[in-house]
Amino acid sequence: MECLCEMREPKSKTVVPAGIAAIAQRFWKESSALPPGTWANWWKTLVIGLGVSSLIVYGLTSIAMRQVDTGLQAWDEAWLLKMRDYSPLSFSKGVTWESPGNLVGMLPVFFTFTVLTAWFRKPVVAATVVATYIGQFALVWISWGMWSRDRPDLIANGIAAPSLHSFPSGHVVVSVTMYGLLFYLWFRSSRNPIEKVVSILFAIVWIGLISLSRLALGAHWPSDVLAGWFVGLLWLTTVIVAMNRALEFTKHKPTQ
Repeated sequence: MECLCEMREPKSKTVVPAGIAAIAQRFWKESSALPPGTWANWWKTLVIGLGVSSLIVYGLTSIAMRQVDTGLQAWDEAWLLKMRDYSPLSFSKGVTWESPGNLVGMLPVFFTFTVLTAWFRKPVVAATVVATYIGQFALVWISWGMWSRDRPDLIANGIAAPSLHSFPSGHVVVSVTMYGLLFYLWFRSSRNPIEKVVSILFAIVWIGLISLSRLALGAHWPSDVLAGWFVGLLWLTTVIVAMNRALEFTKHKPTQ
């Protein structure tokens, strides 16, 4: 009996590595079952989109750098002070609302989003989530590498503003791209027109409050936030087009 019990005793496994391995295996299995050419369509669209987006970000940053001493800085200072006086978010509320867009708040969203889409057999969506998160860093770093713009010190003596890399707002870019993709998938999967409208309004309010929090804290100039929206929407459009092209390809091509 002792031998039989020993034979039946399961091998001990560490939960997290075992779970990651199971998710990775499911992702690989579902990815391999997609029609040939699916991933090629996805990759080509992403690469071309990243190249075009990079050129646009380079041009945008170059223009902003030339304009900073010819009116942009004065405009930013005036509007930041107006936002301080009339913003719906106080400094303390800004601390609360900036949290979902910072690294600590975004990483759980990123990992949960990736794990769930991979586990529920959505390999293209799961890969798009990863590409969305990584690609936005590349675009932001292009601008930051060109221009280490100083942060504002007009609100609370700049206590909530790091030293450099103000343009564009990384908080805003990552919020627009990651939450934008999440809300887009909600909008896309819903068949109820009212729910679709709710998803759009929710996205605008959620991402908008995160963006306003950066101004309420004095962590960015208004043009940094606007540029963050522009860069974020640029990359969000790219990943959505890549994802949709791949998904449409799977509908019209036989599987292996």
